[in-house]
Amino acid sequence: MNFSWVLESQLQQSKGITLEIATESALFEGVLVSFRNGLIELEETVIGYERESRSVFIALSSINFIKVQF
Repeated sequence: MNFSWVLESQLQQSKGITLEIATESALFEGVLVSFRNGLIELEETVIGYERESRSVFIALSSINFIKVQF
């Protein structure tokens, strides 16, 4: 069984779920908007003076781990 295929399949089914994703240099937390062509799109809430959302695109090849937030 190909791990990459299983992970991609699971990500396709996880739209709308909050994920925590770590790369070598950053930690992202947000709602999974889409996954296509090896890119994950998260809608991340930025906490500051005003709450705002931003889209973050992360290449699957640069991810160290993914954690599902419940």
